[in-house]
Amino acid sequence: MARDEEAEEREFLADLHTRTGRDLAQWMAAIAAQSFSDKNEVIDWLRAQGIPFARASWLERIHSNGGRPIYGQQPGQPGDEGKTQPPAAKAAPPRSPSRRELADLERLLAASKGYRPLYQMLEAEIRTVVPDLVVRPKAGYLSLGAPCEFAAVTLHASELRLGLDLGDAPHAHALQRPRWRGPGPAISHMVVLTDARQVNADLLNLVKAANRRVNG
Repeated sequence: MARDEEAEEREFLADLHTRTGRDLAQWMAAIAAQSFSDKNEVIDWLRAQGIPFARASWLERIHSNGGRPIYGQQPGQPGDEGKTQPPAAKAAPPRSPSRRELADLERLLAASKGYRPLYQMLEAEIRTVVPDLVVRPKAGYLSLGAPCEFAAVTLHASELRLGLDLGDAPHAHALQRPRWRGPGPAISHMVVLTDARQVNADLLNLVKAANRRVNG
């Protein structure tokens, strides 16, 4: 999926000015001028400017990355004049997904309908704390491993369900017992997601805990 997102980012940045009236540097300056303290404030503000959720999330990620694109250098950024940027270092994926895996992945993502951008944001945020994340389509769910499965996601038209291998941790409040078919019994806890604000530091700490438990 990293290659797909890299291509999507290039396309997004190429037509950013045409679609929004501002290029990347202008949006970064506009965000910085607001002095936001939380990424959700950035996303909400961008959506109020007419930016769709998925693009608002991407701009916020770039802003959090120091104004630099996630997957590559954007020509024309301030300070780039006369400089040759070295290619960004990228971790090579274990292997390219097969056509069948890509088709299975797309089928699962299609089931999420309007929550697809929320899944894309969730995956991107998980990659910030689990850089070697591998997403594999399975029967009815997405398996998240690094390399062994420590989490799973089922996608629905009304919500996303993130499952985590947290062993005997208590089930309380948002951390529920799993309700689904597909992921095995090792996935012991579930969080129902319907809003970008739920993808926060607390959730990512749970993700890290599950990965540590499984992959050390």
